[in-house]
Amino acid sequence: MTDKFSFLQPWQAVIRECKVLHDSFDVVDSREFRASQLPIHASICCWPALPNGYEQLAGRCSIPVPFPAELTLRGNRERMRQIREALELFNVLAVVNRPAFLHFLAECIVVADNFADLFTPDFIFVHPVWECYLVGTLRSEDVEQGTGCVTWGELFGCDEDPVQYSEEFCVAMDKLEKMRYEVNGVLSDFMGRQATVEWGNPRNSIEWTAEHVMMPTKGTQISSVDSFPRQFDALLRTEVPVVVQLCAVLDATKMCEELELNSTLQSVETMQPNFSAPGGWQLAAALSCMNLASLRLNLDEIVASASGEACVNAGSLLSTMLCGRSVCTEEHSVPLLQRQGAIHDLQVTFARDSIAGPAGFCSALGEASSNPKLTLNMGALGDQAWWLNQVRWGWLAYALWGSTSHSSIEETRITNIHLSNATVSSVTAALSNSYPPTSLETTESSEFGFVDVEKETKVRPCGLETSDYITVSRDIRCRARYDPGMKQQAEIIVPGYGVCTLQLGDDTNSFIPDYTRPQNKNNRSTGVHSLTMEFFEVETPALIPTLLSSIGYNLRSLRMGMFWTNRRRSVSLDDIAAACPSLNELYLTGFDVRLSKGKELLNWGLKKLVIQSFEEVVGLSDCLSDTSCRLSRELEELEISIPRTNSVGSAYIDTLASHNGDYLAVMQERLPLESKTAMISVVDGSDENHAIHRLNETLMGFSFAFAATPKQRIVRVIS
Repeated sequence: MTDKFSFLQPWQAVIRECKVLHDSFDVVDSREFRASQLPIHASICCWPALPNGYEQLAGRCSIPVPFPAELTLRGNRERMRQIREALELFNVLAVVNRPAFLHFLAECIVVADNFADLFTPDFIFVHPVWECYLVGTLRSEDVEQGTGCVTWGELFGCDEDPVQYSEEFCVAMDKLEKMRYEVNGVLSDFMGRQATVEWGNPRNSIEWTAEHVMMPTKGTQISSVDSFPRQFDALLRTEVPVVVQLCAVLDATKMCEELELNSTLQSVETMQPNFSAPGGWQLAAALSCMNLASLRLNLDEIVASASGEACVNAGSLLSTMLCGRSVCTEEHSVPLLQRQGAIHDLQVTFARDSIAGPAGFCSALGEASSNPKLTLNMGALGDQAWWLNQVRWGWLAYALWGSTSHSSIEETRITNIHLSNATVSSVTAALSNSYPPTSLETTESSEFGFVDVEKETKVRPCGLETSDYITVSRDIRCRARYDPGMKQQAEIIVPGYGVCTLQLGDDTNSFIPDYTRPQNKNNRSTGVHSLTMEFFEVETPALIPTLLSSIGYNLRSLRMGMFWTNRRRSVSLDDIAAACPSLNELYLTGFDVRLSKGKELLNWGLKKLVIQSFEEVVGLSDCLSDTSCRLSRELEELEISIPRTNSVGSAYIDTLASHNGDYLAVMQERLPLESKTAMISVVDGSDENHAIHRLNETLMGFSFAFAATPKQRIVRVIS
């Protein structure tokens, strides 16, 4: 075997040198050390497809590959070329001959699924994870390419494709490829004798981490190149996310001046923030230049600090990312920021024991632009302060459903919900006043309204020292609360910063109470149309319809589930119909569902109903048979799932199934085209004396009912 693969020995020495360099580092476990000395980490996986069910034939192992930023080492082009060549060659060897791979690189492996098993016949292949990381930081000119795009190969200094310059590499790769085809042929022949071969998907990904001192970020990028020998090259030609470029350079401020929109869709997850750390606005600037398929935002701070710098960093990030542009700056150096990219899916976890997270986030959420989807973990399981849950819900209600909200969120998923009387009361109060709960009590003399805050006005976020102010960077209208006991001060809601206080003046920053500018107390016609709520505890069943009556009027789709063992609750379709009259789709999981055919249910035009229940839904079949109930005429799809552990009578199942195929339209066949044409010509008639203009709504309803396209109901009962 040694002779067969001896041509790889020159590249073996290169990987060994990388391991020696890796072992020489004295790593300190601190965020500051990682940000300055080990700022970028990229786990590169480039594995071919294996037959479905045979993924366990490959064992995973990790091999460190440091890339120094020091100019002398980085400038050694011959060495950087050799590292790139070695990675590509040994990546192919891993799926050609496991013993040969281990013979060359066993001493370089730092982590394995089970190191001993790699040396047994249990594994046929090896799946190497190349742990590439940058040692030190670069100058911004070292990564700037003029086009604004930087690839992973350019970032690590090994961007040259060895196929283009190295004959020795091409000869070695050709030998390995021939061996790989032979191995695949043997495997396919063996699989073909067992069954029809179905191949799984290859894995070609870079899992990266950018160690920013204030808020580290991570994400995954995937290459879709089909040819396995060229997949590694395709990964290194992948564009580096802007936030990675920011953390890779020493002079981040200079790089921020050159930032351009990164058009490729990315998914980014932030780790625990330390908003008191420096560089917050640079991070916000980098994230704002990215098109984000998803942004997972962790607001659970490492240290709960109330410094001015922490407030500015958090507020700048939240207002820029959610509202599209920053609102406040420090006295001197923080520039105005404007988001260039979009965020399609925003996922947020609230801090467990901090009110700052909900206040800062939700104040920005109320002004959110271009964020169609939100997933929010309420964090109630880890709460140590009983009142945190109700404060969060009050803020959320203000941001998403308040009459003064300008949020563009259309789809919301809320998880980890503990629904209590205090929670629902907080929602009711927030919507009644169009103001979030800033304290446990609001005095009767409080007035609610607005303050038109002028540019360069100084405001003080609540919780900061009396002398700690931030400066408003642009004119902005803020929701406000005023109490005579506050003298010449008022509370205002500043996007990204939560509750702030400012000094009122005679000619500027004056308080405008609601009674001089009436507010629409009804639910907004825009906003959340699709809502998912996942409960782990509901104190009493009546709380769910009470909550829905406050936030459900404009919903088109509602999903609710109880996801905690032995905490089942009942819910009434009548109550949901009353609270959510515009609903088209309803999904219920883990509830005992009941109905009573009240007026609201009879007039409910639901189109799709999916219930996963432990018990029979008594009366549902009667509704589908009652022509006076809109469900009988308009419910297009019904699915009932019952666990096999629950015994349900066959009569119940048969009765529901009998409604499968019911015609929902008056006509069971399409109205002839000639009839539709005649109707259109009559309606379009311009003569006001036509009989069509004397038809009342009942007769018009009959006409359109006969013209409606025939539909049949779909009923599925799964048990």
